[in-house]
Amino acid sequence: MEKLPQNVWLERCERRIAEVEGGIGTDDVRRLARAIRAFERTGAMPPEAAVDFVLQEMARSEHGRFERRSTPRN
Repeated sequence: MEKLPQNVWLERCERRIAEVEGGIGTDDVRRLARAIRAFERTGAMPPEAAVDFVLQEMARSEHGRFERRSTPRN
């Protein structure tokens, strides 16, 4: 997969969030997109897949915690 420039990734992520969660404001969409991008796992995914992954995980009754690794991978 080609690595997208951050601004393109965020724009596509914001667009997908707005599609699936139409009732949230622009500031919240931007905040969520930045948070999704900041996580290692979702930040490495295409933006649309990252949003869909988070939605799937949050829909599970016993979803795992989203947290940063204690030590970054190289």
